[in-house]
Amino acid sequence: MDLNFTDVIAVFDIGRTWKRFRLFDRSLNPVHTEERIIAEARDEQGLPCEDIPAITGWMEGCLRGVAGTSLYRFAGLNIAAGDDSLPKLEKALTAIVKSGIAGDSAFSGKGINSTTASLVPYLKGSDRPFILVSTGTWCTFMNPFDTGHPGAGNPVTLITAGDRKVRISQFRLGDIHDRNVTRLDDHFGVTGELYKTIKIKHKKIGKIQANRRGRVFFRHGIPEGHTDTVADLSHFLTYADAYHQMMYDLVDECLSAYREIITEGDTTEIVYVTGGFALNDTFVRTLAARIPEKRVYASTIEYATALGAAMEVYRQAFDAGLPPVYLGLKAILLRDE
Repeated sequence: MDLNFTDVIAVFDIGRTWKRFRLFDRSLNPVHTEERIIAEARDEQGLPCEDIPAITGWMEGCLRGVAGTSLYRFAGLNIAAGDDSLPKLEKALTAIVKSGIAGDSAFSGKGINSTTASLVPYLKGSDRPFILVSTGTWCTFMNPFDTGHPGAGNPVTLITAGDRKVRISQFRLGDIHDRNVTRLDDHFGVTGELYKTIKIKHKKIGKIQANRRGRVFFRHGIPEGHTDTVADLSHFLTYADAYHQMMYDLVDECLSAYREIITEGDTTEIVYVTGGFALNDTFVRTLAARIPEKRVYASTIEYATALGAAMEVYRQAFDAGLPPVYLGLKAILLRDE
């Protein structure tokens, strides 16, 4: 074995906005990351879709760049993407690999659905039943331990993860959040991403809960265009106060999707939150306060989807069992620390 190289699993994580290329070593630690925003194209009907040629060119460039160094050697390869683009990207990646860029690394020709991939680290790394909340553009609630029947009116939306049928429900979180943050920024004359620095006290959440006037934002649901232009901002003294209320009301909307994956007789006690909003203090603390019957943990890692895709091909890549996986879990306490 050439000790000058680190054997790695290469993963392409194809999100709706960001496209990420990550390398994981034998211990499943991320050792290299490249990111790119690739704008959507339009299909024959004029609808938005992934720009497959642009993504293909980017993937090939990533592999060539790594192959041209003396740092890494590909032991495995995988891709995670949405079902609408995954078949085309699988075909494109297969052709790239056949060209010899990735050396002897084999790609099975089958990638993994992004939602399923985000679930894999928790299925393999948790010894207790749980619900997973994968956040970003979408807030996806997943219940891999569905042993009961859906409540009245609950839809049956299922994905397959290994031998499990997983009930899922989605809410379009990211875009709604960003559009209403823009309105707050404009009203308070804020620039940059101030909301990322905002935290919330559990006592403040309690005060919002006790307010009998109900919602300030989204009083009639999520409006067309996603920006609530009706919410009265004049009585908020600070940007933080307005953001706290907006997030509380947005979590209230999210809970409708959460309830769709809670079945009769549900016995799960743990909720894991992963993705971009797992790092949003106001979101995770408000969510934890709204579902006090669950213990909520937020993951501090931002690559659960890519990690899951790497775990799926680990045995093939290294002919070994999975090592312990670091998920960076932080307990969200229902009290002020």
